[in-house]
Amino acid sequence: MITFKTMEHLTFKEAHELFTSGFEGYFIPMKMPMDTFIARFGNDNLSAALSVVMFDEDKPIGFVLQGIREVNGEKIAWNGGTGIVPEYRGKKLGTILMEKALELLKQQQVDIATLEALSINEPAIRLYEKIGYKVIDTLHFLEAEGLLSFDEQLASEFELKRIPALQAINANIFPSLVPWQVDPSIAPRTGGEVIIAMKDSEVLAACLVRTKQQFGNDAEGVTLFQAFTNNEHTDGMRALQAVLQEGLHFNHSIKRTTYNFEDKMKNVIPFLKSNGFKNTDISQVFMTKQLME
Repeated sequence: MITFKTMEHLTFKEAHELFTSGFEGYFIPMKMPMDTFIARFGNDNLSAALSVVMFDEDKPIGFVLQGIREVNGEKIAWNGGTGIVPEYRGKKLGTILMEKALELLKQQQVDIATLEALSINEPAIRLYEKIGYKVIDTLHFLEAEGLLSFDEQLASEFELKRIPALQAINANIFPSLVPWQVDPSIAPRTGGEVIIAMKDSEVLAACLVRTKQQFGNDAEGVTLFQAFTNNEHTDGMRALQAVLQEGLHFNHSIKRTTYNFEDKMKNVIPFLKSNGFKNTDISQVFMTKQLME
């Protein structure tokens, strides 16, 4: 008999074992130590009380991790992982599990449900589309290493500021509907910051990054999550290039990556590729479902 509870009814050990088993044989290994799994709930703003567990009698056999955040009065939810243990796959339980998870979100009056899925995971994408999700963007994982061309003239044209990502939450610098883990409310928990280009007190461009660096040492790597430019301003594109070369440390020999970087930033990706960034083997789709009309 199939029943459902929320993950708060499991012990840490039970939840971790279910997560590990649910992703067994997945396209990308999702094994992580128990402490990392537990910390993920805080780091990614997930909730055990909103995460659904499917049971066969007393045995947990599937799960959907979920979290909610509110932006400008709108509740946005995220599916932080869906899994079913191997022996229960192929029994059409995924649809039932997802519908139960959405039911819980509707009870919480969530406006929009979001998730990401690997582009190559076509069965999962079809399942999500079957229950009403729509693909609204492709997400890129690019990378580059070494020194890149740093334009000093470009850097001098704008007033560049660095602020903690925390200060960008609800500041209307970046869009509110974005892949969950690239939002300023998530990135600052692990050292995110925003680089802003201004001219005459007007914000022309910004990027959200996280740099891997210990005090007293050179930066080892940097990840780009989001970028914004004022396309209506004549200097918007140059301002964007200025914040990117600054935020991504073009003048240092380090490793650079993008994480869940949206395809709609079409003016950013060509610039990055012209400066040595290349596609990796990973890409995802960003999917949303309107829950409240």
